[in-house]
Amino acid sequence: MTVELKAIKRYPVKGLRGVDMPSAKITAHRMLTDDRRFVIASQSAVGQDGVHEWVRKSNFLQLVNTPKLTELGTEYDEATCTLTVLRNNRAICKGKLNDSMGRTVIEDFLKAFLKNDVAGTPKIYAVPDTQFGDMKEPYISVLNLASIRDFGERIVQAEIDPMRFRGNLLIDGLAPWKELEWEEGQVILINNAKFRVIHPITRCKATSINPDTAVSDINVPLMLRKGVNHLYMGVYVEALDDTVLTPGDSITIA
Repeated sequence: MTVELKAIKRYPVKGLRGVDMPSAKITAHRMLTDDRRFVIASQSAVGQDGVHEWVRKSNFLQLVNTPKLTELGTEYDEATCTLTVLRNNRAICKGKLNDSMGRTVIEDFLKAFLKNDVAGTPKIYAVPDTQFGDMKEPYISVLNLASIRDFGERIVQAEIDPMRFRGNLLIDGLAPWKELEWEEGQVILINNAKFRVIHPITRCKATSINPDTAVSDINVPLMLRKGVNHLYMGVYVEALDDTVLTPGDSITIA
C-alpha cells in the first residue's frame, strides 16, 4: 500500500484549533509557515514585559490548563494574517494578528469568553522570527493515522479525533506504530524532499481533552501506557529541503 500525505495542518495561534492547508511551502530547517506563530498568555503568567523569546508552553493558555479553548474554531488568512474565531461554526470575531487593533478585537473576545477560567486579561503575543512549538527547535510533527485508528479501535474502543494530537503532516498507508521504528537521523522523502527523523513525540494530558466537547474524557497517556507500553504518538521531523507539499504526495521511507 502506498504511503501518502493525507492532510496538512497548522496552528497559527498556539492553543486554538488548527486549520487545514491545501498546500504548504516548506523551507529547510523551519516549521510550517505561521505554525504556532502567535501565543495567548495572561500578564500574570508572563509579567508586564510580555514574551520576547521562545519559552515553554506552560507559560501560555493551552488545552491542558484552559480546555474551554477547544470550543472555538478558527479560520486563518495567511496573506493578511487575519484570524477569524468561530463558535458553533459561526464567525464571532475577526482581526489581523499583526496589527495592534486587530489583536485587541480578538483579546476582548477572549477576555469575555474566558472570564471564569483565566486570571487576568488574555493577550496575544508574537516574537519576530520565532515560532512557539513544544520544542525550541524548528521541528514538524508527523502523525500516522493508522496508529491513531489502532489506538481508538483496539485500546480505547472509541473513535479518536486526530485533532487531539495537533499534528502538522497526517500520513496514511503505513502499518500502525511503524513510524516509531524510524531511527533518529533516518531520512524520509515526501514529494522527493528530504525530512530527517528526530524522535517520537511524548504525549501529555492535553491530549485527554475531547476537541469537540472540551471535556477530559480519555486519559490518553494512561491508555497509551496500558495499550502499547509507551507514551508516544507521532514523530518529529526536520525539513532538509525547500519544497511544496500537497495532500496526496507520496512518502518514501529511505
